[in-house]
Amino acid sequence: MKKLLLAGAFVATLALPFSASALVGGAGVADNSASSPWAGVGSLNVGGGLFTGTLIAPGYVLTAAHLVSGASASDVSFQINAGTSYTLAASEIYINPDYTANTTGNTGSDPTNHNDLAIIKLATPVGVDIPFYSLYTGSLQGADLNFVSYAGSSTVKKTGENIADMVFTNAAGTNQTYLFDFDGPDLSTNRIGANTVHNGTLGANREASLVTGDSGSAAFVYANGQWQLAGINTFEATFSAGPTNSGAYGTGGGGVVLAGYTNWIAGVMAAPVPEPDEWVLLVLGGLLMLGLARVQFPRENYV
Repeated sequence: MKKLLLAGAFVATLALPFSASALVGGAGVADNSASSPWAGVGSLNVGGGLFTGTLIAPGYVLTAAHLVSGASASDVSFQINAGTSYTLAASEIYINPDYTANTTGNTGSDPTNHNDLAIIKLATPVGVDIPFYSLYTGSLQGADLNFVSYAGSSTVKKTGENIADMVFTNAAGTNQTYLFDFDGPDLSTNRIGANTVHNGTLGANREASLVTGDSGSAAFVYANGQWQLAGINTFEATFSAGPTNSGAYGTGGGGVVLAGYTNWIAGVMAAPVPEPDEWVLLVLGGLLMLGLARVQFPRENYV
C-alpha cells in the first residue's frame, strides 16, 4: 500500500495489517445476498493483502494498478460473496500501458498516480447468477458516488457515499481523476468549494471517505435505472488546512474516472478471443454505450 505526500514529494510504503472495516463513515456493512446490487464486487487477494475488485464482465475484474503492478497472476485471486462464497484464480493481469506509478504525465494540478488502473482476467468466469457492471460515461463533476469496499476482509464489505467535488483532466482534455472531501457535521471541515450547505456533508450513514486498504474499491453512479461503475478509488487526500490523520473529517480521497478508459478496457477484453463469446459482445456493446495512494494538497480550497 503506497502513500504519496505531494508537498514533500515523499513516498512511503505502509505495512500490513489493513483495517477489516474499510470505509470510514457511510452506511456500514452491506449484506452478501445474491440479490444485493453489489454482488459483483468482490474481495481481491494480492499476495495475502485484501483489497477490492469489481466485475466488468464474467471473466474480468477492474481494480487499481498499484495493487497488482509487479504481482504474478498466481498470487492474485478474486472472491465472490453472493449467497455463497467461492474464490477464482487470476490468469492474467493487464496494467494500463500509460501507468507510471507516479505523477509523470499528469496535467495541471492533478497529484495522483498517472492512469492507476488494471484489469484482471479470471481463470474461470463467474456464474451466470453474478452481476457485472457497465461503465458510466456521463459527467462526474458533482455526481453522487456510491462506494463499495472490502478493505482487509474476504467477506465483509462496506458502503458509503460522497460527492465528486473536483475532476482533473489529461492533456487531451479527457476527465482522468476525481477528488472529494470528507465533510463533518458542520462546514468547518469543508475543504473544496465555498462554505455553503451544498458543499457540506451528505449526513450520517451516507457521507464516507477512504482509508488505507480501500485501494481498488468501486465508485458507482445510478443512471438509466441501473448501477453503473464510474470510478476506481485509488488515493486518500490531505489538505494544507489539516488534519493529516487518515480518515478524519477534513481529509478526502478520489480515484480514476473510467469514462476515459472504455477503449482500453474493451480492447483488453476483446483481444484474447478471436471469436468473442456472446457475453463479450454484450459487454462491449454496453461499454460503447456507456495500497491506496495518499495525496496532500497544497491549498485548503479548490474551486
